[in-house]
Amino acid sequence: MVARGYTIELNDNQRDTILVRLLYGLEHALYFLCILFFTGAIMTVLFPVEAGIGEENPIARLLWYPIYMTVILLALRILPQLVRLAVFNPILIICVMLCGLSMIWSVDPALTTRRSVALLVSTLFGLTLAARYDWNQLIQRFAAAFAILAILSLLYSVLLPSRGVMQEIHAGAWRGLWVEKNYLGGQMSRGLILMMCAFAMKPERGFIWVPAGLLCFFLVLMSTSKTALLISLISMILFILLRIFRRFPILRIPLLWSIVAGIGGFLALMYAIPDEMFALIGKDRTLTGRTDIWDALILSIKQKPLLGYGYGVYWDDPLGPSYYTRLMLEWGIPSAHNGWIELWLSVGLLGVCAFIFQYFITLGLAIDRIKRGGIETYWVVLSTLMFLMLSMSESAILQQNDLGWVIFVMTSAKLFAFERPYWRDRPRTSYFLPNI
Repeated sequence: MVARGYTIELNDNQRDTILVRLLYGLEHALYFLCILFFTGAIMTVLFPVEAGIGEENPIARLLWYPIYMTVILLALRILPQLVRLAVFNPILIICVMLCGLSMIWSVDPALTTRRSVALLVSTLFGLTLAARYDWNQLIQRFAAAFAILAILSLLYSVLLPSRGVMQEIHAGAWRGLWVEKNYLGGQMSRGLILMMCAFAMKPERGFIWVPAGLLCFFLVLMSTSKTALLISLISMILFILLRIFRRFPILRIPLLWSIVAGIGGFLALMYAIPDEMFALIGKDRTLTGRTDIWDALILSIKQKPLLGYGYGVYWDDPLGPSYYTRLMLEWGIPSAHNGWIELWLSVGLLGVCAFIFQYFITLGLAIDRIKRGGIETYWVVLSTLMFLMLSMSESAILQQNDLGWVIFVMTSAKLFAFERPYWRDRPRTSYFLPNI
């Protein structure tokens, strides 16, 4: 090596060190690329709405194959740790396997098989992330990715409004790098949670995470997504409550009573004046027509209640199982707008029961972190509750090529494996040691 007229000779150990650092840098870059790809933003930028995205466009579908191969290679790199996590998560594996097995009774076996493979790789990516990084490394990387997406969405909407702002339906609402305003709102509400948690883990980086969090909240507002706004507000309140609960033990009992009273008051108001309560968030009792969709889909569920129609096929064929639902509603509805109903349509009551078991164990382990966990507690509680809230209005459960599902798998896997808590100023200790 030559530098400013001097010759620097590297020995074998130095060359090996440089090579190892380059390989590790490449590995981290591939993880980062996959995270960005699973958000769906890259596909929307490459393929405008009118060209079709995702599986609707054969060219876009081909772009997923290199990502799948990358995920598999990253998984093979840490295969022993990955196997350990899989052993700790049998219910999750059963849920994914059930989706694959549904090809046996699917109305379109080929489509179910293809989408089940995509779901398998998406789940594998979540497990690989959980096996590769600790809590802090995960949150910092995801927060960095979402900070970049937030900045690009702002620039996209301001500089290219024809692409970044909705023009016909919901005219004026920002959609940023995504296909529709609710996607921007959902991703930025997730980004807001990440910024808050990243700040809690690394306060010295507050000059990055605080402005990024404010930008995420601004984009939620500009998306006009009421669901995303509600999730963002609830997440901020819960973050503050968790911080008080953990830092001021003397206030725990009054805080718990206040939470119970608040929930009780909210339920009472929902019962007494439901229309006024829904009006506060710009909704009506039908949740912008969602309840009408759910009522129609219950009729389809009754046709095949136990096993469903097969994973990922109900909506694909316009003349297939969804025909009468669309005829009844008089518009081309693309999804159930509810993760639980979507799951029931795909794999029936059997799949719903299996995932309910998985989710509520995950939620229980997340809540237990309030007592036993470290700073990762903010993330596991907020992200797990956010997943539940999103699943009530969006098809978020067992979704292939979806970052929301990847994040749930990643978080759930680490909880099931009793990953050690993360502390800024304490040595890493076992999850089962008392929190002193």
